[in-house]
Amino acid sequence: MAFFQLPSAAATRRIVLNQVFLRLADMADQNPYLVKARKKCRVLKDIAYCPDGAAAHRLDVYLPETTETTLPIIFYIHGGGFTMCSKETHRGCALIYARNGFVVFMINYRLAPRYQYPAAFEDVCRAFCWVVENAAAYGGDPRRMVIAGESAGGNLGLALTLATCYERPEPPAQLVWDTAVTPAALKCIAGYLEVSRPQRLATRHRQGMLRKTAVQIARDVSRAYLGRDYRASSASPTLADPLLVLETAGQPRRPFPPVFAAVGTSDILLTDTERLENALTAKGAIVKAYYYPGEPHVFHFMFWRKNARRYWRDAFVFLNHVN
Repeated sequence: MAFFQLPSAAATRRIVLNQVFLRLADMADQNPYLVKARKKCRVLKDIAYCPDGAAAHRLDVYLPETTETTLPIIFYIHGGGFTMCSKETHRGCALIYARNGFVVFMINYRLAPRYQYPAAFEDVCRAFCWVVENAAAYGGDPRRMVIAGESAGGNLGLALTLATCYERPEPPAQLVWDTAVTPAALKCIAGYLEVSRPQRLATRHRQGMLRKTAVQIARDVSRAYLGRDYRASSASPTLADPLLVLETAGQPRRPFPPVFAAVGTSDILLTDTERLENALTAKGAIVKAYYYPGEPHVFHFMFWRKNARRYWRDAFVFLNHVN
């Protein structure tokens, strides 16, 4: 006789968080700005960027209404702790970029815990190579491509950008290097940039319930993405921890693109953005870092918040400057 097995605590947290993201996506659909944006954009859905045509290897293209023949690109990597969400949950974000004149490639990738590192990174690299080769067919200019992502997507976006600027040993990174295309910019929003050491996020002083829960979620993410037996090497870090790679690498062989980094000051991942800013500054890269007082993780999706609107204004000032 088969017995019903309750999900683990980590799986339960993942289910709840996924429902939160789905609800936020549905709420965003009612935002007046996005309602208008949807009428001004065309969406091409479920385009395969790998020959297998699997759902995890598809992307959506958001095309703005414009008379221009060549447009800048947003290559967007969704977040979700490497374990949840999809190109569909982030459709509102894609519409905002498209409404502002970008061709948006919103990608899916394989999710943990079924597919652990480096599966997601491999998929992001494959999608990048596909966009470089095919962007012109959609009116996009790969030389004006901005890599963007939040949380886990920020991790993957930084890892991908490193692969364009440093000649790395990983096979998927080598494919990216061989394109000889570096992005015009990187947008890293509340990135979880050192996944292998979640215990660093716990503090010695008294923590509130929300922070304790956030630390536990960070541990869940680390175990799901890397497995319980993963051991990071400080001497030769992998692109699972792109911040460590950046901090320990020398100067890039190709110039590092300008970086827009943003995070709320109440975000448990605040220090990752601070370290990213310091590492980029030490290498002489252009970095614009924005810290939004009192805001939680990925607050920029909460369009009703004043700082979320401020974030989007700051983001497009940056994007208009680099493009």
